[in-house]
Amino acid sequence: MKTSDVMVKALENENIEYIFGIPGEENLDLLDSLRNSKIKLVVTRHEQAAGFMAATVGRLTGKVGCCLSTLGPGATNFATAAAYAQLAGFPMMMITGQKPIRKSKQGSFQIVDIVECMRPMTKFTKQIVDGDLVPSLVREAVRVAEEERPGAVHLELPEDIAGTNTESHPFPVYPVRRAIAEGKAVDHAIEMIHSASHPLLLIGAGANRKLTQKMLREFVDQVHIPFVTTQMGKGVVTDTMNPLLLSTSIFTLRRWMKFIFHSWKSWVT
Repeated sequence: MKTSDVMVKALENENIEYIFGIPGEENLDLLDSLRNSKIKLVVTRHEQAAGFMAATVGRLTGKVGCCLSTLGPGATNFATAAAYAQLAGFPMMMITGQKPIRKSKQGSFQIVDIVECMRPMTKFTKQIVDGDLVPSLVREAVRVAEEERPGAVHLELPEDIAGTNTESHPFPVYPVRRAIAEGKAVDHAIEMIHSASHPLLLIGAGANRKLTQKMLREFVDQVHIPFVTTQMGKGVVTDTMNPLLLSTSIFTLRRWMKFIFHSWKSWVT
């Protein structure tokens, strides 16, 4: 079986439904393998759009969104979307192509060290140098992307490696239980809320998780505590015409606290 076939099967095994990207010479083997896959390829006009679409899938579902590009300038176009996903905590996987690494007659045309370029903007970045490594690297990349704090990951699949044969198979995926706060910590939080004379919720990017949103919305509805959001926390609790919403913070911490204090006094009055 071709390495690209195993790559696609490994992505299917991770329940990836869409790949956003642009076809190119360096990812033709992977595209050919996708022809017989249940994964839907969504072709975009620019790699940056593909990256943002993948990051948005991660934001809305809590599962890895996937995007695909060729080498060099195509891959570097993912940079802004990678930074967006990494800073905001959205699970996202970028798969980029590369010229053959074992033997190439094209010199250094468009060859950029994308693995190193992506290192400051991702949680995990790796070049696949052997088809037998595909299952373990895909499993590791998805695991790292989805575990707290979620973010962007990157795999580079060189053209010659994608076309080699391998006998490897996808690794099984086992569900991971999320950590639960200790009972004493929960009791202490409840006590703090009850004893507070002016309780106020600050909803930030850390609350922008699919499993957290529902519980947080129920909490706000039940306790009726006014709340503010950071820019990345906006939308976690539906804030359209919500009387408990005070503001969305775009200030530095000191200015923001002063602003919220005065806004809260006006709101209470």
